[in-house]
Amino acid sequence: MFHRNNHKRIRALSCTVVALIAAGLTSVSSAQKTPDGQRATEETRPLVGRVLADVSTLILGAGLGPKYTSFIFGTEEAGSARVVPVKVSYAFFKSDGPPPDSFFDYSKRYELQALRDSKCDESVNNLSYVKNVDQSGKPLQPTYVLRFLEGAAKDLLKSDAILPCYTLRPGKYKVLSQARGASQAAYPRTATANLQLRRNDPYVRWPHRNITGNRDFEHL
Repeated sequence: MFHRNNHKRIRALSCTVVALIAAGLTSVSSAQKTPDGQRATEETRPLVGRVLADVSTLILGAGLGPKYTSFIFGTEEAGSARVVPVKVSYAFFKSDGPPPDSFFDYSKRYELQALRDSKCDESVNNLSYVKNVDQSGKPLQPTYVLRFLEGAAKDLLKSDAILPCYTLRPGKYKVLSQARGASQAAYPRTATANLQLRRNDPYVRWPHRNITGNRDFEHL
């Protein structure tokens, strides 16, 4: 009788464990089918259009993660002449570097393979300025860091508009066409030393000392 009861308990326990595992697998499967659970396997989507403006900032990722720099891209809606501006956060490591000067050319029509990232959505006004402080932490005049490319329409950007954000990786873009005889980028932008650190971004990792109004990148 004792052994028979033990066998029943073991069988019941085994059934319970199997049921719990099955329930867990079902929950994971359901989560993967929902938009929120699809993040890990979400694929990039093509954005076709032109670079409208450059944001001369450098954002430090956490730990050994990539650095980020941003620009505003005018996406073309299929079957329509409407252009919708979006923020593109370009993620790169030191070995890749930021986009070259030649990338910032309004005459070039691009296709970007970018990943939607709602965490870095940002208003045009917030994206246009970098907050500065002195050594004591006193606020200084903010730096205007938005630079429109030659030929780009400035009236496409409203200061209070929230720009949807996309993440772009090096090499994940191509030139579809370019106007003949068009000039190159309207201003030089090569090394990361020309970029401003940003305080108001979720990816920023600040050094232990204060950053002044000067462009100091010795710690990078």
